[in-house]
Amino acid sequence: NGDWNSDEIQSGGQSFIERISVINITIQTFYLFTDLEGMESQINKLKSLTIASAKVFMVPCKLAKHFSSLQYLDFHDNLLVNNRLNETLCKDAWPSLQTLNLNQNSLKSLKQTADSVARLPKLIHLDISQNNFGAIPDACEWPKTLKYLNLSSTQIPKLTTCIPPTLEVLDVSSNNLKEFGLQLPFLRELYLAKNQLKTLPGAAPIPNLVAMSVRRNKLNSFSREEFESFEKMELLDASDNNYICSCEFLSFIHHQAGIGQVLVGWPDQYVCDSPLAVRGARVGAVHLSLMECHR
Repeated sequence: NGDWNSDEIQSGGQSFIERISVINITIQTFYLFTDLEGMESQINKLKSLTIASAKVFMVPCKLAKHFSSLQYLDFHDNLLVNNRLNETLCKDAWPSLQTLNLNQNSLKSLKQTADSVARLPKLIHLDISQNNFGAIPDACEWPKTLKYLNLSSTQIPKLTTCIPPTLEVLDVSSNNLKEFGLQLPFLRELYLAKNQLKTLPGAAPIPNLVAMSVRRNKLNSFSREEFESFEKMELLDASDNNYICSCEFLSFIHHQAGIGQVLVGWPDQYVCDSPLAVRGARVGAVHLSLMECHR
């Protein structure tokens, strides 16, 4: 029930525990549960803390400031809303934090979320997936150290320059995106699966990309020029799209050297949707006749 003797704990001296994980906990008499006042000596050496599926809705600012050594914080599947997150991530709290997971909470404003995490001077990894942000503003403030951002399943219809330019990895899978045109010069990995894209993103704004997923979008083909414009591309997952197996597309696929080593899921997950005569056949196995190609 959260009733502990803080005097007895303090008399025991500092704790040397560095990692705590609490998952799927239910507190029946939560109204009797006290905060962690008096536990400061037990948490200032902690480096990793996971409290998940536990109905956490905030951490008092006074207490949060004592997590001075914490590098990894996982609060996924809880009840954090934006105003409580603002209290939890108050100024001078969590000064060593590098990884923060807020997946599946009740956050509604990406701008307010960014304003809160901007107070974390060493943050590198941020997961705020499965929150319901919807439309996002044109400008947001983020930690200058942020490199990995997960915004998958957040109901975003269109990306804006709110997305920080410092990113090396961006996951915006499972949204309602119809296009991607952000300029992210350091981006190395881009995850766009389960959106509504009809073409590959342009390569010029993301020149350092080495891996991209556009699985389960609305692509029906892509050209040699589009493919080769990604000069550093090592892995491209364009599987589970409805490909129009035109003569031009098939010629490119059959003659592009090494394409099977770059395409994830090749050849089984690349299937023709049309023409009707080859529907359901693997793209790599289809060869149209000269007559069909020069009608």
